[in-house]
Amino acid sequence: MIPNIIHFIFGLQADFGKKPFSLVHYLSIKSAYDVNKPDKIYFHYCYEPGGYWWDQIKPLLTLNQVEMPESIFGNKLHHFAHKADVVRLEVLRKFGGIYMDLDTISVKPLLELYDGHDFVIGQQFTHEPFSLRLRRSLKTFDYKFLLNRGLCNAVILASKDNPFVNIWYDSYRHFRSNGRDQYWDEHSVIIPQKLAAKHRDLVKIVSPYRFHYPIYDLKGLANLFDQKRAFPDAYVHHLWETLSWEPYLKNLTPDSIHQVDSTYNMLARKHL
Repeated sequence: MIPNIIHFIFGLQADFGKKPFSLVHYLSIKSAYDVNKPDKIYFHYCYEPGGYWWDQIKPLLTLNQVEMPESIFGNKLHHFAHKADVVRLEVLRKFGGIYMDLDTISVKPLLELYDGHDFVIGQQFTHEPFSLRLRRSLKTFDYKFLLNRGLCNAVILASKDNPFVNIWYDSYRHFRSNGRDQYWDEHSVIIPQKLAAKHRDLVKIVSPYRFHYPIYDLKGLANLFDQKRAFPDAYVHHLWETLSWEPYLKNLTPDSIHQVDSTYNMLARKHL
């Protein structure tokens, strides 16, 4: 059984990756709290954030300071994102519950997706052909070429000591990424899909439209932050912070949320 506990991870770097705890992070937690009505929200961190929005949300949280993983099964973790990938699996093994990245906003209760399953994860779209160069270019492509990239670890629902989480964690014996290279998302997106194909009875896979749509190109980001669109299948919107921070999230304010009728802002207003 998946407990109604929510987990967020933040502050694995002393400088917070130059993205301090901000309004968008507050809204990620607050929307998850309002929509899912969890029994508890764990906030896992190495370095505790500060500031106005942190002070506003902190009373809702159970803080859990974690030790930064530098390696796994003897394989060095070079990038903080890969360290966060490991921490989320360790947290789910220990507690079970719902893991969400802090660049999400909740739309509908995730409890509706459990349906008797002990592990739920969503597919992620990509363009074809896929490459790091293509992803970084942020060019807009015809959406008829969208294909399934894999299973994205930005939203994971799992029971405590879940068998699939344990299998996924064990796959890190073969971790080989040195950072932003050709293996960047191997263990966060590609390998879980390969494992799910071998262990179909352990996994419920939901469509990309549930958690990870619109996608991360210019058109997708515009659909979230510039235009007002309806996405009736969405339970969570993944905001792709790596790409949306500078143009949209960095300078987000309550006034801008109230003044601009975009997809994101219309959802965010409910939680201010």
